[in-house]
Amino acid sequence: MKSPLYCNQIAFDLFVSQLAQIETNDGLCNAVTAIAMHFDPQVSPQLVSLELDAIANQIISRVASGSNRALTAHLHQVLFSELGFRGDTENFFDPSNSFLPNVLECKRGIPITLSLIYKLVAERCGLKVVGINAPGHFLVRLDLKNERMIIDCFNGGALLSADEVSARIMNITASQELADLAVSEFATHRQWVARILANLINIFSVQNRPEDMAAASELYDVLKVAY
Repeated sequence: MKSPLYCNQIAFDLFVSQLAQIETNDGLCNAVTAIAMHFDPQVSPQLVSLELDAIANQIISRVASGSNRALTAHLHQVLFSELGFRGDTENFFDPSNSFLPNVLECKRGIPITLSLIYKLVAERCGLKVVGINAPGHFLVRLDLKNERMIIDCFNGGALLSADEVSARIMNITASQELADLAVSEFATHRQWVARILANLINIFSVQNRPEDMAAASELYDVLKVAY
């Protein structure tokens, strides 16, 4: 594969190396971390993984029964009440809100990165979480044994019904078909990464940062080519 013209080579190489396993949690985590590495070469994928492990272990240690309902309750308690993960409403379009290591550190982000942390922590606890690639506002769905919970990580882990999500999407798209599709289908990890990159490309375009836009575009292009 050709060397990148704009993207940091180490970040680019890590990103490319994860594409074959992108649908695993490690592949997803490392690919998203690689995006941040372009902008901060000090970012360590190992440290990101260890930090996610530490949060998950904190949750698991509180649940002797192994009950998924108890795990879910403690997951929300730790992430949203104790650690205080929530949406960055003041600087929503700050590019750092799309960088996983930054969001882990400052506990503020946009819907898709907060959803990513939720998924990566929850699945370390043995829960099953998928992304809902809803227009305008990424969500996650937690699949328990007898029910599905749709969660808005940007708003403190608020629970939403399928009808509420459908209504939100209808307001944006005016399409019932798109609304039903977004609720019923889940985002692949590749779609998850593509949306993070697309967000960054749009932000850098608006902010007139052509080199940063080009670097994010190189990653976006190689993601699409490898599809």
